Amino acid sequence: MNRLARGTALAAVALTASLLAACGEAETSSPTTTTGGVPRLAFELTDAGCSPSRATVAARPVTIVGTNRTDRIDELELVDADKVVLGERESLKPDESAELTLTLQPGRYAVYCGFRSGQRGPGALVVTGRAVTAHGAGTAALDTAVARYRRYVAREAAQLVTRTHAFVAALNAGELQRAKDLFGSTRTHYETIEPIAESFGDLDPAIDARVNDVADRARWTGFHRIEQILWQRGTTKGTQRYGARLLADVRRLRARISGLGLQGAQVANGAVALLDEVSASKITGEEDRYSHTDLADFQANLTGSRAAFEALAPALRARGERRLIEQVEAQFARVQAGLDRYRRDTPLGFAPYTELTLRDRRAFAQQLAALTEPLAQVAGKLVARR
Repeated sequence: MNRLARGTALAAVALTASLLAACGEAETSSPTTTTGGVPRLAFELTDAGCSPSRATVAARPVTIVGTNRTDRIDELELVDADKVVLGERESLKPDESAELTLTLQPGRYAVYCGFRSGQRGPGALVVTGRAVTAHGAGTAALDTAVARYRRYVAREAAQLVTRTHAFVAALNAGELQRAKDLFGSTRTHYETIEPIAESFGDLDPAIDARVNDVADRARWTGFHRIEQILWQRGTTKGTQRYGARLLADVRRLRARISGLGLQGAQVANGAVALLDEVSASKITGEEDRYSHTDLADFQANLTGSRAAFEALAPALRARGERRLIEQVEAQFARVQAGLDRYRRDTPLGFAPYTELTLRDRRAFAQQLAALTEPLAQVAGKLVARR
């Protein structure tokens, strides 16, 4: 998501209650429809923020539906009182809708309706009642799925630290070509688990902000700050302090991941969010705009999304969702086949982004849309009543 907006938005979470208290005329809504026994709570993304600005629901599985009513591409995000991002959907086109399904526990949450078109205040979601079992029916199968995915995330986080250490060593040694060769292969381990990393609002912008995501260029850090120096300036000079900060941040990320709570629907939402990342920045070429290593990021996002889905597949199968599994697997295969056309004998294993034609980008966009549609159904299937 937009990292500048994220930093500002998360800082605003603590103010949500007081702001809403001051807005005596704030619009309020409750769920009006259900699908498979799961209430659906609708928000519209407007130029003013969320409409309604407040909503209430009892603790239970809930599907939050966001519809973009602006004339720009926008985003939907749910943040809890501890400033942990529980889920997000990016790249919503005008009049397009997207869903987030989660089991919500009692408390206050902030709903952010839009970032790319400017900072707007959050909506508030109040969850009432008593705590509920996060996984509901089929708890054992979903517990197993989440445990499997957590192991995957832990492995990727460990690899990220190891690769970052080697990358920073090359920067410190002044080895320009080696640093360039390691840049993309190091980042892939971040890209596979990006939704998990984005759960921690302060770490994601520090590690992965692009130049247009920061208001103060002097505070810009992370992979892309180093990328700019390596490719635009053609030197490692000036990268050492950014490398040290990056290594410290990925170590912090690995440490914090171990204590992050997850639920099955959250893993499913993350699988979709990784595809949103591809649509938002990899296909457009804006992610790695200096090195043009976007296709390696594309592969990493796809790999991470598939790992999340495969962890959940046994739980889906136990719920009789074989047809959905087959649909998702077939679409993953189609996207992968398209990406495989760009495999090359390079340090990254892929061609530079500049080899993509407009026709290629459109084909990828269509393939991703065809994959996202059934994959977005998974979270709801995991919490729906049988």
